[in-house]
Amino acid sequence: MKGLGILVTITVGSLFTMSLAFANPGMLPKHPGYPAKGASPVTGQSTANDSGQTNGGGDSFLNTSAASHDAASMNNVTDPNRARIKKSGGAGRLPEVDGALNRVKPNPTGAAASKMN
Repeated sequence: MKGLGILVTITVGSLFTMSLAFANPGMLPKHPGYPAKGASPVTGQSTANDSGQTNGGGDSFLNTSAASHDAASMNNVTDPNRARIKKSGGAGRLPEVDGALNRVKPNPTGAAASKMN
């Protein structure tokens, strides 16, 4: 039983590691990048991984990074039934609403008609 637990742990850990390694980079959020100026004095190779991006500094960078998740963090859910409420009765009470109430009609035969055999 102990061996099975170890095998399952290794398998789950390996799958988790592979999921991180093969993650879709297209799903990652876009960002202005890292400083791309300069090159290695030895090889002349660019010192930044994303050399096509501009330097990520200054006020505009701070404003755009602060606003990058505004759309995802806004709660803009609307419920048209909220407009029907005229008066709230408090906690645990049904509010008074405009229009028809959703009432459940009682069973005319009573509870005896739904006996379990």
